[in-house]
Amino acid sequence: MESRVICVVDMLSRMAIPRIFISSTFYDLKYIRADLDVFIRQQGYEPVRNERGSIPFASDVELEQSCYREVANCDMLISIIGGRYGTASKHDDASISQKELRKAIEQGKQVFIFVERSVRHDHRTYLRNPQNETIVYPSVEDVRIHKFIAEVDALPINNAAFEFESAAD
Repeated sequence: MESRVICVVDMLSRMAIPRIFISSTFYDLKYIRADLDVFIRQQGYEPVRNERGSIPFASDVELEQSCYREVANCDMLISIIGGRYGTASKHDDASISQKELRKAIEQGKQVFIFVERSVRHDHRTYLRNPQNETIVYPSVEDVRIHKFIAEVDALPINNAAFEFESAAD
């Protein structure tokens, strides 16, 4: 009987902990990322984010390819969208954060999307004036972020985007 209990305990200890990929630009959202990391750990899950060394980089592939590979190894993706567009992919006109979200959706992962409230507000103004290039959007560094948000808004159901102002949101 004791050997069966030890076997079950051993099996449970080897069960995979759900892994949650945190996708966003780094510098503008690093505090949100850090707070989200703490919250995810408190839930008993494993956060995956670049600055903690969670993404193993291969010497034979580009950095962005390592990110996409790690999305595939996760159970869920949280996409945080602020006013920075981030690093552009070397392969198309999307940002790496945008492509991480696309990869997760293509792979059928559960995604949670959070758009900074001030950026969402600027996006509403952009939608009313898409051809007016003279408008300055105080919360948006690069107008390409509006295309990213439009892509998020066009996603099918069950991929809702929530607004946030702080990590507590």
